[in-house]
Amino acid sequence: MTALAEIMGFIENNSVALVVLALLLSYILQKAKTDDKRVNEAQQAAIDTTKAVYDDAQKKIEEANQAIREREDILLASSMEREEILREESRKREELIRQESGKRESILMLNMERITANLKDITKAMNEIKDSFSGIDRRLEKIEERVGTADEQA
Repeated sequence: MTALAEIMGFIENNSVALVVLALLLSYILQKAKTDDKRVNEAQQAAIDTTKAVYDDAQKKIEEANQAIREREDILLASSMEREEILREESRKREELIRQESGKRESILMLNMERITANLKDITKAMNEIKDSFSGIDRRLEKIEERVGTADEQA
């Protein structure tokens, strides 16, 4: 019996250690499972957060791009409007210059006509003066002839 009592004592002593060891192993395995679960949950939360941040950033980038496109469209429209205004102003200036040029040309033509008329009048007056000088020359010749014939007779 002593052998049986020894075996029973050995089992009794070791069974408590084995039970404690089994409980410890069970606790460690359970803790590892919960740790794995928490790590997976933390990783999933990090992935979800990263995805949300990325989606938000993409949305903001798209909004910024849309705002930039709208500003470019506004600037382009404004630029085209300015170009049209400049073209219209240029056309108006050109028309005013043409009108002014036409007025100046007509004034020059009128002045040329007046100058031509004045030159004709001057030419006519010169011809009249020439004719009157011719008449005076004839009278002088007649007087000279009379004076010459009177000198001859005297």
